[in-house]
Amino acid sequence: MKHKSFEQLLSDYSVRLDRSPTETADAIPTEWPAERKQEFGDLLRLAGQVRNALVPVRPTPAFRRKLRADLARLARQRSASNVVVDFPPRPRELLIGAVIGSAVALAGGIAYLIRARSQAQT
Repeated sequence: MKHKSFEQLLSDYSVRLDRSPTETADAIPTEWPAERKQEFGDLLRLAGQVRNALVPVRPTPAFRRKLRADLARLARQRSASNVVVDFPPRPRELLIGAVIGSAVALAGGIAYLIRARSQAQT
């Protein structure tokens, strides 16, 4: 028999609660120690209390109409406005960055060659 974790058992129990709120949890594994059974039982009771406290809620017709109108207005605004972000060209900054990057790479290559030669001579 495959052992289930607390999370799996609670998940199974919550699914059973959704189907039949009056169903009780009698599926606690018998091989568990007493303190673990007690903790799991407490969690199941809490899940049942939460289930009983929650009541289904449906939006009012006025809310649904307002939401529909707001969404339609936002969709019209979004399709009407095209956002264009224009960055001014900065070739000088790009050129300076490229020169600095190349110089650093060249300096690293030269340092590597000098070190390799000095190690080869010793």
